[in-house]
Amino acid sequence: MKPSHFVLGMLLCVPALAAAQVIADFEKNLGGYSVLGSQYFGTALTSIAQKADPAGKSAGVMMLRFNFPPGNAGDKGAVGTSSAIVTNGAHFITYWVYIPPSMPDSMEVMVFAQDNQAFSFQQSLYRARDIPRNTWYPISLDLTQAQIRTPAFNLTTGSIFLTGIQVDNYAGNTVWQDSMFVDNVALVGAQPTTVANFETGLGGFADVAFGAALKKVVQVPDPTGKSTGVMQTSWVFPADTASKGAVGLKASGGLAANGARFITFWVYLPDSTMPDSMAVDIFAQDNKNYAWHDTSLLGRYIPKRTWYPVSLDLAQAAAADSRFDLTASNIFVTGVQVHTYAYAAKHPGWTDSIYVDNVQLLSVAVPPPVKKLVLADFSTPGDAGGFAVQSFGPAFTAVANGVDTTNAANRVLVVTAAFDTGAAVKGAMSRSNLTFFKTGDTSATDITLDVYIPPTMPDSAHVDLALLGTATGNAWVQDEHVLGVDFQKGMWNTLDFSVKNHIANGTITNARASATFYVQVYYVSAKKWSGKIFFDNLTLLGIDALTSVTVNSASPYRYRLEHNYPNPFNPSTTIRYELRWDGPVSLTVYDILGREVTTLVNGRQSAGPHAVVFDARGISSGAYFYTLRSGSYTKTEKMLLLK
Repeated sequence: MKPSHFVLGMLLCVPALAAAQVIADFEKNLGGYSVLGSQYFGTALTSIAQKADPAGKSAGVMMLRFNFPPGNAGDKGAVGTSSAIVTNGAHFITYWVYIPPSMPDSMEVMVFAQDNQAFSFQQSLYRARDIPRNTWYPISLDLTQAQIRTPAFNLTTGSIFLTGIQVDNYAGNTVWQDSMFVDNVALVGAQPTTVANFETGLGGFADVAFGAALKKVVQVPDPTGKSTGVMQTSWVFPADTASKGAVGLKASGGLAANGARFITFWVYLPDSTMPDSMAVDIFAQDNKNYAWHDTSLLGRYIPKRTWYPVSLDLAQAAAADSRFDLTASNIFVTGVQVHTYAYAAKHPGWTDSIYVDNVQLLSVAVPPPVKKLVLADFSTPGDAGGFAVQSFGPAFTAVANGVDTTNAANRVLVVTAAFDTGAAVKGAMSRSNLTFFKTGDTSATDITLDVYIPPTMPDSAHVDLALLGTATGNAWVQDEHVLGVDFQKGMWNTLDFSVKNHIANGTITNARASATFYVQVYYVSAKKWSGKIFFDNLTLLGIDALTSVTVNSASPYRYRLEHNYPNPFNPSTTIRYELRWDGPVSLTVYDILGREVTTLVNGRQSAGPHAVVFDARGISSGAYFYTLRSGSYTKTEKMLLLK
């Protein structure tokens, strides 16, 4: 299956994912995953949703609801994300699946990926009968093998354009209606741990006496000239006789797996003299229960005269066999076995060598902390983060700080919206003077904003994050997201404006300058709906500090809001603050419930120090908050009135 036409028709409006190892864990949202189009991926997948883990091990997973009715031979359904995923040398992409007992054994589950250059479609197929029921089980696509088999599948200079899971019933006219679950989509092996590279010796590998076919194990130069040392294993398989042999490493005390997902051996087969029916196995045995697990690859599936990785999925083995416990124990022995058992009615003879290199443990690497700067988290009552409604979007009637009804412990920005079939077809709000540049010639990579859309809001709303101002040459620049396609209702989703992409394509012309940040919601065809939309965590990714940019870069002042004095106070107190630049300023007092008490300053002021007196006669004792806003600067402090 190579759905190249599907590529041309897709809307690339899902935000690009960062190059972290975990792609999606579905704890808060669907992570950009959606039902894929029926033209290429079938109609059997009817819906997806974020749900609680049926095994109780996670706060959130993705539920896939399938319907394979009678008379649907060959139908299928798929879920995927078209976010650009930079693999950074990862060996595998892995999905953990949880399938119910009701799934027929004849069904097939596929992991697929498509690169963003040649749009080469690669897949790894699992038969349902081989997947344990009612337990989390990892299924994977070997990206490295795919690149070797299909050079057009280029992840070295490209990235993954599309990836997901497909379920089909190609084996027959199977009737099935139920749900399966998906969790923890991850890239594995970008930071491998080398067990042996044979540059200076055999690293403890030797004949482990599993059969007579292995005759010699020595260190030799790489036959391709890419390495100074590899392991050569010499074999003699007699004709008409089932035989085997194995080379392996028995580690003293065990080889610590340390949470590794795979163990991989790179093998090099000579010219096509190896019979296709011969098998190459990668095996491992734990040092507690001595449970044995292996993976077998027939010779005909291994490209000749090239280095090719063959791996054993350790996590898969542990999920299928509780005795194979690499959490509480180590690997007792691991290696490569070659045999002629059970794969041919007549066993051919064969004498030649197999080369082995770069034995590695592959894990889901812990990525470095993502640098980020939260510009507004709305945690302080009354703090609207500098956002205000815009007249060109009258469907937004008000913005205010309020309680998050999905989690009463949080405060968020609450937007009251009223869409109708008349003029109010768009809602918009903005925050002025947003900058995203850091000292050291670094700009933020992304601007993100969390959003919660209530279940009652109609699908197909477009939610745009946009910039307009000096940074964009006063041109409107936006990233678009479509409700029900790119993100979902009834859950928190993170929307993204890709600064790096707009710098690359020239739509951001001056990353050092500021611009007004806009959020607008609209329907292509007018809808009628009213309710509240929640926003949270306006964040810059890729930096942890900002540099204000202006023509007058020599300002001797800085933005600062001081603690009021005295505090506690009765009946008045003085609030002092400093402005770095001339511009509009507001200083507002709120009560503990976030209700506005009074506005002390609202107008344009010059750069430098300022002070204002808050006279609290006429209001009751208690805690109050005061918020200073000027440009992109927002700061809130707390004060206490005691009468």
